[in-house]
Amino acid sequence: MLGKMIAAVVAVTATVAGVGLVTSGGSDQAVVTRIVDGDTFEATLDGRSTTVRLLNIDTPETVDPDSTVQCLGPEAAARLAALIPVGSTVDLSYDDERVDGWGRTLAGVHDTGGRLVNAELAREGLGTAMVVGGNDRYLDEVTEAQEEARAAGRGLYATTVSCTVPAQVERARGTVAGLAQRASSPSPDPAQLDAAGREAVDALTVLAGLDADVRAHRAGVAWAVLSELDRARLTGVLDTASDDARTLQVRFAEQASDVREAQRLAAEQAERDRVAREEAARAEAAAEQAARDAAAEQRRPAAAPAPAPVAPAAAPAGGGCDSNYTPCVPLSATDLDCGDLSGGPFRVVGTDRHRLDADSDGIGCESQG
Repeated sequence: MLGKMIAAVVAVTATVAGVGLVTSGGSDQAVVTRIVDGDTFEATLDGRSTTVRLLNIDTPETVDPDSTVQCLGPEAAARLAALIPVGSTVDLSYDDERVDGWGRTLAGVHDTGGRLVNAELAREGLGTAMVVGGNDRYLDEVTEAQEEARAAGRGLYATTVSCTVPAQVERARGTVAGLAQRASSPSPDPAQLDAAGREAVDALTVLAGLDADVRAHRAGVAWAVLSELDRARLTGVLDTASDDARTLQVRFAEQASDVREAQRLAAEQAERDRVAREEAARAEAAAEQAARDAAAEQRRPAAAPAPAPVAPAAAPAGGGCDSNYTPCVPLSATDLDCGDLSGGPFRVVGTDRHRLDADSDGIGCESQG
């Protein structure tokens, strides 16, 4: 504690509009030679090369061989390079422990304008406040700057930067909101409704994974920047979205079932309509044919009246009748003609041996009727 009081006397810090200004001469000066990542750079100090690690802030990793490049890591490194470009002179001020386990110089870094670079990175949402050991000299300033970033939704708190946790949560929530919009105006295609139901299941998987990660305090600065209030808010959003996704999954299934049932009923009605049309067409064709047949019957000439029945002739006395004719034509050994016969006409029922049927219509001696 005494060391901190002495350091406070040696390096008096004033805060103007959130910017830390070094007003004492108790700090070392160094020249920046290379930017390593968002919280580390190399510099020349007292004629020797040293690696400087910014105090009380942790930015996303970009060069750690045991870690992938983290969300906004390249942006943090680029912002550090903009704040303290290679060749610029910076002021280094220290806390209780000046060197860490990797031999890096631990320092508060002020640029040529007197800004505390550690806090500026946090103010832009590119890092989180942190303490290693007893070094907490700049913790309050970094924390205050981080709160500004949180309130403004900058950097790792932004919902518009795809890799941030808030953006991932918002994207998952937006997916569910989009599905809800589709459910409010359902597709007439059951296959599309089935696909929407599967999307709801996929969204549930994503939401569950995010919820587990938020609750489990995953490693990485993108997760470390989240306060307990942030986590509670995000898990609340995720819980609501998950409930909505489950509801939508059921709703899409019901909509698909309803559409298929409507399609089945429509198909059955269409078949009944087709059969009815065919029956109506057959009935119409039959009526038209009947009308044509009736008209043709009306145009047909009347049939000739049937000949009057021939009364049977009396058999001649003393002789028989020729069985080829009716009424009776007497048996005769000689040829007979109509003039030889009384009565008539005579129907030929066998062989016209007397050639009485001149017109071969089966009736002989018709003129004698």
